[in-house]
Amino acid sequence: MSNGTPFDAQQASILAGQVFQPRTPISTRELFAGRWNQLQAVADAVGEIGLHVVIYGERGVGKTSLANVIRPVLHVFDRPPSEDAAAPPAETRLVVKINAHQTDGFATVWKRALDEISISEETPVLGFSRRASEKQLVLLREAWSVPDEPGIDDVRRALAGLPDSVFIIDEFDRIQRSAADQFTDLIKALSDFQTPVTMVIVGVADTVEGLIENHESIGRALVQIPMPRMEPKELREILTKAQEKLPILFEPRSIDRIVRMSLGLPHYTHLVGLLAVRRACKRSSSVIQPDDVTDALSDATSQAEQTLISQYAHATRSAHRDALYEEVLLACAVTASANTDALGYFQPSSVVEPLQAVLPEKKRVEIATFNRHLADFCDEKRSAILQRTGQERAYRYRFRNPLLPPYVIIKGIAEKILTVEQLEALTAAQ
Repeated sequence: MSNGTPFDAQQASILAGQVFQPRTPISTRELFAGRWNQLQAVADAVGEIGLHVVIYGERGVGKTSLANVIRPVLHVFDRPPSEDAAAPPAETRLVVKINAHQTDGFATVWKRALDEISISEETPVLGFSRRASEKQLVLLREAWSVPDEPGIDDVRRALAGLPDSVFIIDEFDRIQRSAADQFTDLIKALSDFQTPVTMVIVGVADTVEGLIENHESIGRALVQIPMPRMEPKELREILTKAQEKLPILFEPRSIDRIVRMSLGLPHYTHLVGLLAVRRACKRSSSVIQPDDVTDALSDATSQAEQTLISQYAHATRSAHRDALYEEVLLACAVTASANTDALGYFQPSSVVEPLQAVLPEKKRVEIATFNRHLADFCDEKRSAILQRTGQERAYRYRFRNPLLPPYVIIKGIAEKILTVEQLEALTAAQ
């Protein structure tokens, strides 16, 4: 927060939209917060020939943002100790990042990745870079006669000519399932030949299983980096970094409230943080108070992804006012927010106390009160928002979409079904 200059609420509101980015992944190292352990693990793997990386985690935890900052972080790590730390690092390493598409197979991914590289005076450069803009450029595939549909050996030979380069394939889970074996074979070949190139694959947990299920030996060449939900201190860092870029200040209780609402997902920290700043700006205040955060929750429900709005509507729709679908879903979301299970599962017994808190009649709640609702939430008729595992009388449940529980809680508070104070008490007690 800058000091000594008059507060311009309109300017602060505009700048907030540049610093908080709930809709798009972070692309600059300056705005990226947390995840140091994961970045260090990537850098360590890049530094060891024969190792490759798979980064995996549930939707909304910031995998793409992490992938976006690998390149600038590696360039900083590559800086010689004697170099001026204040100067921008020289980009001596080729780092290529592409996003996979649903129609992609092995050949189309590598055709697109290699087309990101040109040859300038026999030197590979990324795209049409500034330093090569006045020189004659030829696409690498053309210069090296790589076929339009490259196979495993074609790619391996091309990568062998690009020492120390890094290839990042984001959203790998969208690639055709049948192509996974070819990527596995390529990783194994690169490792066996000790090719000094690193592949970084980014996807969901199934990505890891798909890569190693037919080649267990590949595990030695594959560094598996899980992306768990962010820790509270990492979410706080998002807000404190925003303070450094903006002429605003978050009250400590405001930070606590935003972090609690985020449930470890940076998307919601950015969304509620942005809307809270704009609520404060409407008051011509540079200080974001807890009430600004609470007011911002109403704005957040209207700006949520249409998928979440649709899933919520289908899950809670009923012709009967006392059907309790909204209340039970909210209680499940609160339970999920306080849950410590590594896979996100919760037991029906954990839903009792939150449901007791949100029911207006305050009648005695038992598992039988909502057991049917849990079963219905697993049915396609209600968008199958819950996934069930285990045996009868020992079922456990979790949300299929990790972005849904925070939305449900935010909507519940905005519609005054639940208070912030109740949420804080319930999540602190569990």
